[in-house]
Amino acid sequence: GLWTAVQHELPILFVVPRNGQYGILKSFAVLEQTPNVPGLDLPGLDFVALATGYGAYGVRANTLDEVREVCSKAFNRKGPTVLEVPVQATIPPLL
Repeated sequence: GLWTAVQHELPILFVVPRNGQYGILKSFAVLEQTPNVPGLDLPGLDFVALATGYGAYGVRANTLDEVREVCSKAFNRKGPTVLEVPVQATIPPLL
C-alpha cells in the first residue's frame, strides 16, 4: 500500500502504533503457556526511516498535539504521510 501511495502521490495518512513488540503473539504465548518466545521484542524499528526510504513523508508524534498537527496537514501533502505513534506495550489477555 505505501509504495503504491508514493507512486501515485496519494494523500493518505498511515498511522502506525508502535509498541516495540508483537503483543498479540506474546498474548498467544501466555495462553499456550510458552513464555519467553524469542523474536517477539522488536526494539529499534524506525517506521519514520522506512517511510522516508519509500519516498513518503514520515513523522513521529509523541503528544496528542503533535498527532493533531500531523493529521491536519497530512491530506494537503502531495503523497502519503506515515505517522508513528508510540503506544504502551501491554499484553492483553486473549480469554
